[in-house]
Amino acid sequence: MQDFPLISVITTYYNSVQLGDFVKSSMNCLLNQTYPNIEFICVNDGSLDSTLEELLYFEKQDSRVKVYTKENQKYAQYSKAYGQDRASGEFIFLFDHDDLIELDTIEKCFNTFSQSPDLDIVTPIVDTRFTSGELKYMINLDIRFENHTQFISRKISGEEAIKKTVGKYDIHIRGLYRKEVFKSHSFRFTEPLLNADEIVERMIFENAKFIGSCDAVYTHYIHPDSSAKMPSVKKIDIVRTDVLLRNIFIEKKIYEERKSIFELTAYRNFVNGLKTYHYFF
Repeated sequence: MQDFPLISVITTYYNSVQLGDFVKSSMNCLLNQTYPNIEFICVNDGSLDSTLEELLYFEKQDSRVKVYTKENQKYAQYSKAYGQDRASGEFIFLFDHDDLIELDTIEKCFNTFSQSPDLDIVTPIVDTRFTSGELKYMINLDIRFENHTQFISRKISGEEAIKKTVGKYDIHIRGLYRKEVFKSHSFRFTEPLLNADEIVERMIFENAKFIGSCDAVYTHYIHPDSSAKMPSVKKIDIVRTDVLLRNIFIEKKIYEERKSIFELTAYRNFVNGLKTYHYFF
């Protein structure tokens, strides 16, 4: 498929059946994508339920599915890095096991690349919802939406993109990356952190020449009862992440302009970190 370069979709799974039967929902969404040349890199992160068995079932049904299993290292960054290493496509799409995308999302992202060769990342509209179905927000680059008909295509530099994440995310970029950009920084990072991807993704943004958008939709679900939302001593890591991010932003000379936003967020994270510490110790 010379006109359709290979796209790698990386999805990591941990106890995905136990948490909400996410293997079936994600696979039904991914395997029916309209783009014709995809490999699905499915990383089983040492699941203790039937996640691996279900993934192997889909692997037998569809040769595009490639299942890898690794021991759980307690931090999601390592399973993302595992998939990052094994993705062989010219373009890479990172997908969370509990999310959904429209069936033409990957095709629309790729078509946007075809129309603008200077792009390194194309992001669909990110529609964030609670599991109750309540709409929280829809965002694509720096534009907010009440509905899909208000979509306006935007293109910004990677340098602009990282500036819009200082303190809080004014943009949410989940989408299709050129391989060399996505692999420019490993998700292994330098130390284990609960939210190491917040650092790695920002560093990847900076390596993008331009980031564009399309009118496909990525629906990101927030599950209040998920393991990530439950009390965990690892949540103290968020304070450490803020320290690292502050240093990165200062070094890149993008801290001062949004210092007040960053420090307010860091203060709240610090207070929550203290509460977490006292809860466990």
